[in-house]
Amino acid sequence: GPKMRIGKLEEEPLFLERGQSFILQTQTITGNQYRASMDFEGLPKAVKPGDSIFMNDGYIQLMVERVEGQKVHCTVKTGGELRSHKGVNFPDIDLGLSAFTPQDREMLAFAAEEKIDGVSQSFVQNAADIIAVREAAAELDYDPFIIAKIERSGALQHIEEILDAADGLMVARGDLGVEIPIEDIPAAQKQLIRQANLAAKPVITATQMLESMTRNRRPTRAEVTDVANAILDGSDAIMLSGETAIGDYPAETVAVMARIAQRTEETCTAEFGISDLLKLQQDRGDISREDLVSSNIFLMAKTLNPALIFIPSLGGATARRVTRFRLSQWIVAPSRKKSACQQLQFSYGVYPVHIASKKVFAKLSERRKVARKWLKENGEIGDLVLLIEGAGTLKAEDTRRIDIIDLK
Repeated sequence: GPKMRIGKLEEEPLFLERGQSFILQTQTITGNQYRASMDFEGLPKAVKPGDSIFMNDGYIQLMVERVEGQKVHCTVKTGGELRSHKGVNFPDIDLGLSAFTPQDREMLAFAAEEKIDGVSQSFVQNAADIIAVREAAAELDYDPFIIAKIERSGALQHIEEILDAADGLMVARGDLGVEIPIEDIPAAQKQLIRQANLAAKPVITATQMLESMTRNRRPTRAEVTDVANAILDGSDAIMLSGETAIGDYPAETVAVMARIAQRTEETCTAEFGISDLLKLQQDRGDISREDLVSSNIFLMAKTLNPALIFIPSLGGATARRVTRFRLSQWIVAPSRKKSACQQLQFSYGVYPVHIASKKVFAKLSERRKVARKWLKENGEIGDLVLLIEGAGTLKAEDTRRIDIIDLK
C-alpha cells in the first residue's frame, strides 16, 4: 500500500519541540531537526494551510502553514521523538493514490512465485482496491487468501463491500488510530470485528497489543486486558508488530501473548453474541439459508454437547460460518484441497486436515472410524460426534446434511 514515510535523518533520534517550524519537502535530502524529505511528488498539491499531518504513528502532529514549490512549511503542534523512515499520515486528505501500488504488484509476483498462502493489502479504501489485487493475482494464475487491512477512515464507510470482496479483515489500529479520533478506536474495533463475524470472514486484530514489551520483559496490565478483550470481542487471530520486528524480547512476547490467549479461551464461558444477531436477522426475514443452517448447527451442538464437530470442506465456507459461534468443541475440517486447509488456519477453532480421497467420509462405518481415531489421537473424550456437510463439500451435489454419530 501507499505508506508514506520520511527519508533518512542525519542524527537520530531527534526530538521535535512544540511550536517549532518543520518542513516536509519532495526533494531528497538528509533530514535534520528542521526538515525532512518525502518520496511523494504530489505532496505540495495534496495539502493546504490548516491541514494536519501526523508522523511516527500519530505521536507528532504538524499543522500546514503554507506551501512553497516543493516545500510544505509546518508548525509542530505536538512534539515528540522522530527517527529515519518513520510513517506519515494525512487524515481526511485525498492523496489521489490507489491502495494497490506498482511495488505491491512486484511483491504479489514474488508471493505467487513462492506460493504464499495469503497476502494483505494495506490502506484499503473500498472494494475496488481488493478487486485490483485479485485481478492482478489471476493474471499470475495465483489465488491467494486476501486480507483487507483497515487503516483509512474512508474504509469504515465501505466496510460491507470490502468484506464482500476480501477473504478476511485486519483491524490495523496503528494507522487507523491516526486517521480517526483515538477515542473512537475501541468502538470501531468492536464494530469491525462484529461485521467480519457476521460475514463469516476471519478477522485479525493488530498493532501495539503488547507495545511495552518492545523494551520490557513484561507487558502492562492494560495490554494484557487489551489482548484478552480482542479475543472476547470475536477476533480469529491476534498479531504482533514492532514487538517482534524490532523488539528486544520477541520470543518472550510471543509466549506471553500465547498464554493470554489460552487463558482467555479457557475461562470464557459466556455465550458469544453472534447467535443473537442472526436471530434478529431471522426474525426480520433477512437471513440467508447458509446462516440459518449454521444457526441450527449451533443450537444442536449446544443441546447435544458433542465431543467433536466434523465439517468436510472444499473451500471452508461452512466451517467458517459455524466457528462464528465460538463453540467449545474443535471443528475438524477435512478437505482434499491443500489451499483450503492452509487458509482455514486463519479461522478460530478450526482444525483443517488434508485428505487424499473423498471416500473417507462416504460410508457411516468410515465416519465412525475416522471420528474415533481423531478423538483418541488428540486426547478428546466423548461418544457423540456431529458431521456437517454444506453445499459443495466433499460431494459434487448441492447437499446440506447433518449427521449425529453415536460412537457407542
